[in-house]
Amino acid sequence: MPGHSSLTVRRLGATDILVLYHLVQQAFPEMERRRWMDVGRRMSVQRKRPRQGILVAQYGTRGLPCAMATYRRDFDIRFGQVLTSDHCIVMTPGDAQQVIDAFHPVMTQLAQELGCHAMRTMQPIAKMTTLPQKVCPAEHIVERTLLLTEINGFSPPA
Repeated sequence: MPGHSSLTVRRLGATDILVLYHLVQQAFPEMERRRWMDVGRRMSVQRKRPRQGILVAQYGTRGLPCAMATYRRDFDIRFGQVLTSDHCIVMTPGDAQQVIDAFHPVMTQLAQELGCHAMRTMQPIAKMTTLPQKVCPAEHIVERTLLLTEINGFSPPA
């Protein structure tokens, strides 16, 4: 991207939590700051072999975070241990492909460190456009899209 240095990806640190609230609130407007701070603190705890956490992307080494992706180690009946990424939130939608491409090798390495045999990434459904949207690494085939259906008006707690 012109004018930007390359993206760096790292695990969430304690100093990122408050800065990322604006990004989280864009994706989940109902999330209260206190709730996000609790989630952020829990996800930023540095463990030797983390089972869950958040990765943060930023331009260069001194820029503010521009994207984040959650991850957790799960069990899959076909693959055994898998690394699942539920939420990838990007500040500027035009940067989505570059951000996904930056997260992918870090997620792959993390999956290997955690003994996972596969990665599962769930992307938000974009509004329909005339151009097909691609937000996965170039060498991948989109296998499926997962949807959440609210039952009887159920909404996640804020």
